[in-house]
Amino acid sequence: MIITADYHTHTNYSHGKGTPEENVLAAIEKGLRRIAISEHAGAHLFYGVRGGRLLRLRREVDALAKRYANEIEVLFGLECNLIAAGRCDAPRPGADIPQGADLAPFDVLLLGYHKGVWPADRVTRGAFAESFGIGHADPVKVAQALLETAAQYRIHMLSHPCEYVQADIPTLARGAAELGILLEINASHVSMSCAQLREAAACGASFVIGSDAHTPDRVGDFAKAIRAAEEAGVTQRIVNASCGLETP
Repeated sequence: MIITADYHTHTNYSHGKGTPEENVLAAIEKGLRRIAISEHAGAHLFYGVRGGRLLRLRREVDALAKRYANEIEVLFGLECNLIAAGRCDAPRPGADIPQGADLAPFDVLLLGYHKGVWPADRVTRGAFAESFGIGHADPVKVAQALLETAAQYRIHMLSHPCEYVQADIPTLARGAAELGILLEINASHVSMSCAQLREAAACGASFVIGSDAHTPDRVGDFAKAIRAAEEAGVTQRIVNASCGLETP
């Protein structure tokens, strides 16, 4: 199995160690056809990219897309944070984006739960407690919160499901399939067990493998995720694999 695109990479705009261009060059060296620079959105207390910094990133990614157009497709992504059921931190024109600024639509929007985001409702308060090992969230409600939010913001993929808080797999997988949203098999920290991957596939979910690279040398490093997908027998449902479904 060959993975053709990496939609989940970070740079020194947030808590990565390399520049966007270094990530692009690493992706070209690995033979990828597409790469997305997908930093954390603004609500992340420690790593969120917002305001003028997000606009600078937009311009840099656009410039890289033109510079390397003959070698790779460079996409502008954002890893959004679940704040509450139906609410995430995808930027809103006129509110989060400076007046008069031109922030073109994102090519790839990811959504996930992260510890560095202040909870705003009962579901995310439960998730916050579970992520620090001091309580438990309702996995069905967590799944529903992610799906409701993903539908409202037209999210493309859910990043590392079940990483910090468990989500009910049948609810999440069926909802994602209905909405056309992908579940990520994260190569940095495989967050779904073999049994969960099989269950998600049985419920109709499709997957995307992402490196979640925080250094350029990790861009395109999919080994852990590929092994998990092969063990679970879900390789045919991976959209960014040469043997899988058609990449969106």
